[in-house]
Order: sequence, then C-alpha cells, then structure tokens
Amino acid sequence: MNGWILGFVIGAVVTAVVVVVLLMMIVGARRTAEKVEAILSGLNDTRDRTAGLWGVGDTATTAKRIVTAAADARISLTPGGRS
Repeated sequence: MNGWILGFVIGAVVTAVVVVVLLMMIVGARRTAEKVEAILSGLNDTRDRTAGLWGVGDTATTAKRIVTAAADARISLTPGGRS
C-alpha cells in the first residue's frame, strides 16, 4: 500500500507543478497581450499624426514650380527683360 500512496503523492505534486507552470504562462501571455495593445496603440497614433508628412514631396514640387513661375514673371515684367 505504501507504493500506491507514494505514487498518488508524486502524481499530485507533478500535477500541481504543471498547473502552476500553466498559470504562470497564462499570466505572462496576458501581460504580453496588454503590452502589445499599448504598442499598437502608440504606433497607430504615430501613423495618424505623421500622415501629413507623405505630402511633403508634392508640396516641395509645387513650391519649385511657383518659384520658377515667379522668376519668369519677374524677368518678363522687368524693363529690358525677355518678351
């Protein structure tokens, strides 16, 4: 009978250890999920706040055209400038 009792005790201890390890894994996964949500929220905020930067190239091109047109107008309006 001592062997059966010892087997049950060892089985209970192993089961308890497995349960504790699984609970620790679940808690760690929840914490990781919370951190991931916070990171994704920050990335989405950053994306939304910097969306206007994608238009900087178009703005620079338009500004160059305006400067070129203004320079051409200045030359045309200057006495002795081109006709």
